[in-house]
Amino acid sequence: MPAISAPSNSDVESSEKQSSAADSTGNDDAGPTETLPDAGTDTAHASNPSVKPSEDHDTVRTIRGFKWFLVYSSLLSTVLFYALEATVVANIQPSIIETFGEEEKLPWIGIGVFLGSLAILPVGRAYAVFNLKWLFISACILFQAGSALGGAAPNMDAFIIGRVLQGVGAAGCYSGAITFISTLTSQHERPLYLSGIVAIWSVGSVVGPVIGGAFAQSNATWRWGFYINLCVGALTAPGLIFFLPNIDPAPKLSHKEKLLTQDWVAIVIFLAGSACFSMALTFGGIVYPFNSGSEIALWTLSGVLLIAFISVSIFHPLVATQNRLYPIHLVKRTELDILQFAILVNAGAMVTTLYYVPLIFQFTRGDGPLIAGVRLLPFLGGMISFSVLNGALMPRLGYYMPWYVLGTALILIGSSLMSTLSPSTSEARLYGYTVLIGGGCGSFFTAGFSVVQALVPVAELSNAISFMALGQTMGQIVILSLGGTLFQNIGSRGIKQIIPGISTQDAIHLTTGIHSSQFQSLGPELQAQVIAQVTLSIRNVFIVMVSTSALALIMSLSLSRRKIYGTQTK
Repeated sequence: MPAISAPSNSDVESSEKQSSAADSTGNDDAGPTETLPDAGTDTAHASNPSVKPSEDHDTVRTIRGFKWFLVYSSLLSTVLFYALEATVVANIQPSIIETFGEEEKLPWIGIGVFLGSLAILPVGRAYAVFNLKWLFISACILFQAGSALGGAAPNMDAFIIGRVLQGVGAAGCYSGAITFISTLTSQHERPLYLSGIVAIWSVGSVVGPVIGGAFAQSNATWRWGFYINLCVGALTAPGLIFFLPNIDPAPKLSHKEKLLTQDWVAIVIFLAGSACFSMALTFGGIVYPFNSGSEIALWTLSGVLLIAFISVSIFHPLVATQNRLYPIHLVKRTELDILQFAILVNAGAMVTTLYYVPLIFQFTRGDGPLIAGVRLLPFLGGMISFSVLNGALMPRLGYYMPWYVLGTALILIGSSLMSTLSPSTSEARLYGYTVLIGGGCGSFFTAGFSVVQALVPVAELSNAISFMALGQTMGQIVILSLGGTLFQNIGSRGIKQIIPGISTQDAIHLTTGIHSSQFQSLGPELQAQVIAQVTLSIRNVFIVMVSTSALALIMSLSLSRRKIYGTQTK
């Protein structure tokens, strides 16, 4: 689930006046636009670790009643899109491989959308200066274009490109939704409304595999798992066009001036480096041997581009500090570093569970894609329940540190138990383990985006939330890529020992599911051995979660014990 950037330009007094006017002018696109607080001033507090929770940038929500319902539900609908497409392929990967072949590109079926979502960082910066409404709608259109390409793809490469386009569009939709909610709600009510995003994300994440599985088992085929977005998008478009408020964060700047504020050099370096890093992590040992020239080149380029990105983030004479793509000065704040790492672990744990739990049930219980997706419901229940509790209780009690300790502890316990699974592990135990992981993820999945808005002055909101956004998106990519690499390498190596003479490609194909013709051609004894080996490989995937969540738990104990809610709201 990629994340967010809050807009923050213009004048505070102008913002208050325009907010009052917004309620009376409604959402007339031809009418005056709302403006937001200035991001160009008062950055001194941002680097001060002892800064107290900010009390000077709270917002009074002016959109209420049925209109607020329409605005909020329209925003949530786009989050649902993203969640559906992030996970719709979770248990139809065997069907896609059967259609296109090219088993070595299996990890890209899931990683593609998250790679595209790395655009969250430049998109987040764009939300700080461009018209929120029309940038948001443009992102939705791009997402729909990616869905159309993914559904109509003639080969695996076109399918992957469609997934990447979906990721870019979804990043804009998701960050735009949270930007709108953060802009339109008060600090006290913000966690509750943000928890609604987690609830919708959780529903979409579980419904996605079910929908994909249903289409894969029908005459419609898996392609309709992507085409359906076009139908739903047509239904939700009127709500986005006619009811979203028209907000311009920087009304005094021309379109050309807004373009010039973007850190284009850093954007190119960041996206290129992210692509090289993702390919190095995903292709290692599967497409390219670890000691091959191609793999070494990818890692070398990743390192060089990382150094270049850090350099332009610190020393860029042509871009003002407040306009640089990555807010590197926030790294000096330990509190924000911990929050960023925690959300990285959270996002990685969530997508890993969503992708591998259905696979466990397909191999050990013989489930089809539809039933395997339904098996995620306990995980969904845990995530939604704890998310709603966090959204309701954190503002009331005022403390955020306990939620991080609780959440990381639950993820650690659940993933530790998952790392002990075997083909004979009972369904009740598996459900219990996933409830623990889901509860841990729900405890603080969006909490960080509320917390950072209380920890920094208004001038740093956009930077702080972009900082969190990168952690969330990198968690989805790094942990899922690392898990996929371990799964395929360990799985294929074990299968080659079980079936001497089998090629690496055929061994990888056997790890995609039990309904392939290749798996069905094996005798019962070999099938049982393959299932045991695949189960062992999945255990290693969850060991990655054990190590990362353990570190996150230790770091969470160092978070501040002070209250950040309760005193700001009148």
